[in-house]
This record gives sequence, structure tokens and C-alpha cells, in this order.
Amino acid sequence: MRKNCLAAAGLILILAAGLTACGGSGNAGNTGNTGNSGNAGNSGSSEKDTESVPEKTKGSQTGSDKPVTLTFWNGFTSTDGDVLQQIVNDFNESNEYNVTIEMDAMPWATFNEKLPAAIASGNAPDFVLCSTGYYVPYVESGSFQDVSDFYELPGVDKADFDPNIVDLLYYDDLCVGIPMQVISHYLYWDKDLYAAAGLDPETPPKTWEEIMKNAEILTDKSKNQYGFNVPTDNNVVPQYAMYAYGGSYTNADETEALLNSEANAKAFESLKVMYDYSPKDGDPNNSISGRMGQFIDGPWIINGLRENEINFGVTAVPSCEGMEKDASIIPVGFSVPKTTSEEHKDLVYKFVQYWNTKEICSKWTRECGTPAYLLSAQEEFENDPLTLALSDPLSYGHVECKLHGVNSIATDALYPALGEVFAGADIPTTLDKYNQVIQAILDK
Repeated sequence: MRKNCLAAAGLILILAAGLTACGGSGNAGNTGNTGNSGNAGNSGSSEKDTESVPEKTKGSQTGSDKPVTLTFWNGFTSTDGDVLQQIVNDFNESNEYNVTIEMDAMPWATFNEKLPAAIASGNAPDFVLCSTGYYVPYVESGSFQDVSDFYELPGVDKADFDPNIVDLLYYDDLCVGIPMQVISHYLYWDKDLYAAAGLDPETPPKTWEEIMKNAEILTDKSKNQYGFNVPTDNNVVPQYAMYAYGGSYTNADETEALLNSEANAKAFESLKVMYDYSPKDGDPNNSISGRMGQFIDGPWIINGLRENEINFGVTAVPSCEGMEKDASIIPVGFSVPKTTSEEHKDLVYKFVQYWNTKEICSKWTRECGTPAYLLSAQEEFENDPLTLALSDPLSYGHVECKLHGVNSIATDALYPALGEVFAGADIPTTLDKYNQVIQAILDK
């Protein structure tokens, strides 16, 4: 069921600042990331000219007899941007609508600086890519058109889209984007370290409690070897600990802070235990060092693991026994500014329909390492358990703090709370204190 994301009157909307350019730093700490931060292709070759693509883009309209140019802005500025540009070029060469797409990739900070002014002046691009880390201000200002009619086009099979991903791109009754890419996070384990510790290297933990148990077994500080990674300046691991116990920062409509809930207290207790089995140096390369038994990260880490010849496995992050699994999902959608004409919107849909085919979705998954959200594309990887595992959380995950973003909450409340708890502070008292900080953020 869609969350009533825009109900709070007078809410000051907060962008999920720090959303890096796609293919950027590889820091999984910001759950607003839209890219794969390192082109973590996870299945075979990345040769761009060998992947099959549809020869023609079919649809109900054939476009104009005269050439039409569509402008397209996004923040995919790294290697995944190269793949995106190649797909755009393929469409330009093969489409039967006399359409040429001109793509302009720029850093996300530049994108969010330029786009509002361009919309206000009537000089906006015909379509853009945006993520749930950035959507709310545009939704509040009425900057984007509803695109729900895309799913009614001949040849578009809405049932082929993971329904949860479609739903996450709704704000109230406004369909603000059509899926282009989805990111989540996963539990990785080192199979060689598992085997050396007497654990089954082919059997990952099925519960959060097993992660904790294995973390102790895997830790050997004399070898500088650790069983888990609990950074103090990264929101992902603490969030998944909260999910494991059924906790969250806030209630469903983001009006009430819940950091001091009983579930979160249990989560912080578990983090405090596992912090003893974690390195303290904050080195971002710990996960690919060959000395980390288990960790949580995004798909962008896969290339680094392969380059360092780590024999790894990947699975969805489990919850505590008896609890439902949850995950943080960051969808990126194709969106159409309000300044785009109906004629151009119809032609934009031709490219979006081209993108949302099994061939293109599979190509993007292979070359950029992000999970496939089309069910038909997931079937392409049914014999590739690693790639298939990446799609698992898409059916049940959620957008964390969809209205407010997590950055202010993490910086002002989560990180200092973690620091104090790991230094020995009383957990309930600490969570009470920082719950008030989060409530102040929600009340602004």
C-alpha cells in the first residue's frame, strides 16, 4: 500500500544530500546513491558491442515525419554513464520514430541546481533521471508530470515490473517516475575464511543471530581478521540491524521519531557486540582486504572483491529469527518535467519502453551490476545465483525516510548515538536523547 508521503502540511523538505555521481566513490553509507559506484558488473563480459538489443522500438505511434530531438539529463557520469550513452546511441540508430536523444550527464549537485531553474524558465530537458533521494521537492513544486499512463501503452506489460518497485515511485497518487535502475544492499561473506573457521562456505547466515555468532567465530585479532564490519560513519549497517529487529527511525508517515523503540535498543545491543568483532580504523578497503569474514554493502563492491580475488558469496541481509526481512531500496526513475509537450512526452515513452525490455534490462544488469527489476530479465539470470540474489530484496524493501532523506538523521542523530554507545554509554538513555533530535528534524 502506498505511503501517504505528502500529508504533513508546511513540511520543509530535505534532499538526500551527498547522492554521488553514479559509479562514484563506492561508499555505501549514503542510501541515496543512484549509481553502482564502480561498474560492478557481475556476470561475464562487459563488451558493449556484443550484447543484443532490440532492432526496432515498436509502439502505437510512429512519431513525426520530421526529425525530433529529445533532451535528456541525468547524473550518470562514470562507467555506467558510458553504458547508458551506448544504449541511447543504439536507440537513436534503430528507432523508427525519427527521434534523436541528446543526453547530458552532469554531477547530481549540478543537476539539482540547474533543473529547477530550467523548469521555471521553460527551458527544461524533455526527460530526466531522478532518484527517491531527490524527488520530494520536485513533487511538492509540481515539477514533474504523472507518468502512470505509460503502463497503459500497447506493448507495455506492467505485470513484468516488480510491483514493489513501481509502487515506490509513487508519491500519494502521483506516479513520478518509471523504473530505470534499482539499488539495494546485501550480506557478503568470505568463503575461504568461513571454511578456515570451520563454517560451511556454501551456507550463509539465515538469521541476524547467525551473523553475530559467525562474527565471533571468524574474528582473530592476532591475524588482523574480523568477523563483521560496523563503521561509525555509515548509516547502512545500523539500519539493517534495526530492520532485523523490526525497528526504524520513524513511523510510517515520518511524523514520529522511533529511535528509542525497544526494537532499536535490541539492534544497538547487537551492534555493540559486533563492534568488538569489527576493525576500528575506518579503512574503506577493509571489505576487499581478504581479512573480513562478513559485511553489508551494495553491488558496487563486487568488482573490488573480484579484482582482489576474494572467494565471496552474496545474499539478502537476513532478519532475526521470526522477523520479516526488510531492505533499503533506492529506485531511479525516468521523469518528465511539466514543461514537456504531449508530443514529446509520447516520444520519450518510446525510449522508456525500449529501455524496459528484457534485452536492455539484462544488458544493464550485466554491465553495471545492478539488480534486474523486470521479472523477465530476472529469468535471464536464473542460472547465475549471484546476480539473481541481487534482485531478492526488491520485492519487499522500502525507501528509507522517503520524505526527509536519511542524511540529516544519520549525521545529527545516528552517528553520535553510535559513538556514545560504543564508548560505553547507556543505550536507552542515549537513544532517548537522539530520538528528540530526530523528532526536531521531522517537526521542521
